[in-house]
Amino acid sequence: MIQNQIEPVAVLKFLNSKGCKVSEKVLRMHLSAFSIPFPENETQFDTELEPVPNNLIDIDFSQYKVDLTNPEIALELLQKITLKVFLNQARITMQAQQKIIDGVAPDMPKDTMRNYSIALDALDRTSAINLMVNQAQAIKTVEAMGLTFNLPPAENV
Repeated sequence: MIQNQIEPVAVLKFLNSKGCKVSEKVLRMHLSAFSIPFPENETQFDTELEPVPNNLIDIDFSQYKVDLTNPEIALELLQKITLKVFLNQARITMQAQQKIIDGVAPDMPKDTMRNYSIALDALDRTSAINLMVNQAQAIKTVEAMGLTFNLPPAENV
């Protein structure tokens, strides 16, 4: 399309209309891979963002089936959602890693590793999983020294 003198903005809009989320940077990289020059005379990309309503009073929570009178249930739902996002991203990361092992891909895509790191960070923020892992390691270390102690059971972690 670029070789047929179609402007980059039009190419990006066309790709977005077909469900492909492509940025100017990705388009530039694709053209570069095929030694096609990016038309530099076009610099007016549609960067206008739609405002996101932030009226917290009018949020319809009914679609989430959350009883807001019980904050523990709401937090549990948030933890489950975040865990699901992390597990999905972990699967994507493992598939990319397997492609490297199988010799199909030369290296791990940076976006994949970044997304994995972000998902792990979100999981830790909602579940304190790193704290639990560190505590478990500390218990093993203390027990290896021949000491014992009892911890109260964790509730709704």
